Amino acid sequence: MEKYQQQTLALAGIAQSAFLVHQLAQHGFVAHDKFATAINSLFLTNPKTTEEVYGSVGKLNLGMQVLQEILMGTATAFTPTAVMRYQLGLLFLEYKLGKKPELLTEISTGLAAIRTKYLGENIAENANAIEDISRLYLGTISTLSFRIQVRGEMGYLKNTQVACKVRVLLFAGIRSAVLWRQVGGKRWHLLFRRKQIKQDINKFLYKL
Repeated sequence: MEKYQQQTLALAGIAQSAFLVHQLAQHGFVAHDKFATAINSLFLTNPKTTEEVYGSVGKLNLGMQVLQEILMGTATAFTPTAVMRYQLGLLFLEYKLGKKPELLTEISTGLAAIRTKYLGENIAENANAIEDISRLYLGTISTLSFRIQVRGEMGYLKNTQVACKVRVLLFAGIRSAVLWRQVGGKRWHLLFRRKQIKQDINKFLYKL
């Protein structure tokens, strides 16, 4: 897979996490397979390919559609203003995090400990594991000077399980943003490589 296609996959990962955060905040639930893709991506820190982080290109079909609409400038069910705001926020958080190597080390150590603690278990279905990841987010990402303000139905956001899942999805979005930068993604690409990104998305969606 070409470098720019890998970048597009990572961008789709960010977009998918952003959409799922919005959906969870508004409706209190997300599709289990999409949540599993997000949470599992946190533990693949040394992938051989970008695709390996998500399991397959097809598992990012939602993110591809969201990203496609953002680039086309069309506002539909996939891309309300909040989703675009979350996506930009995730990219900015990754930028801030990159300047804090001590936090990156703490996150890496924390995720490794969680993976070991729940070895052999399906983390996406384990409420305790989800809470542990949420606490790690609070102890690291939430200490940065910038925070993403998630808006939605207060009845859902005040629910402990929903709040934990929201943090897990934000964590996954940041992980995709880290991956995007690792494969050469730059912020200026979002403005000047829009045509290439659209073409990559069309190729991926056509194959799904």
